[in-house]
Amino acid sequence: MNKTLTILCLGGLGFLLSGCIASERDMGALKLQLKELNETLAVMQTNQAELAGKMEELNQNLSVSNENLSELDGQIVNLSTKLDDITVAVKQAKQTANETPQTAMLPSEIFKQAENHFNKQDYELASDGFKLYIDRYPEGENIQQAYLYLGDSYAAQEQTKPAAIAYATVLQKFPNSKLIPTARLKYARSIIPLGKKEEAKRYLNSIVQDFGKSPEARLAKEELAKLK
Repeated sequence: MNKTLTILCLGGLGFLLSGCIASERDMGALKLQLKELNETLAVMQTNQAELAGKMEELNQNLSVSNENLSELDGQIVNLSTKLDDITVAVKQAKQTANETPQTAMLPSEIFKQAENHFNKQDYELASDGFKLYIDRYPEGENIQQAYLYLGDSYAAQEQTKPAAIAYATVLQKFPNSKLIPTARLKYARSIIPLGKKEEAKRYLNSIVQDFGKSPEARLAKEELAKLK
């Protein structure tokens, strides 16, 4: 009986030892997996930091590019205005010496003078100046802005219908202009006092639909809220 008991004890001890050995092996494997996981996380964190750095560098490059494009746009506008003036100056050189000083003015001078009157709130002189520019230089570099300023000058004098016509001219003649959102907004505002509320709503909604991220879209929403 003692022999049998001894065998059973040895067997039980062997089982326990094998269980301990298995547990130690599992623990070792788990530690190895944890180590590999930590190494993988470290690599991922490093890659994420590098990616964040590259994104920041890209954003800076895009910002510089946008600034360069804006500067280039300004240079192109200035160059076009100078070409406008040169073309007119050549024509004026061929005209008679009996010209009045107003006739001899360059396009940029007429526009600038009208703009100065507008900024001084002398809207009657401003509207006269912008009409002169439009009549004399219908293909001028500042023709689109001249129509908008003309409309603003009329609106400031409470001449609603001529203002609406000026804004509508921009929409009709220059459908691909960057000033279309502004022209639509100003036109919509100008026709509300004329009893064209529903048409104004259509134009305001078109701004929100076609130029949803523009400042004019936010103003159009405010106008629509007032018309409800």
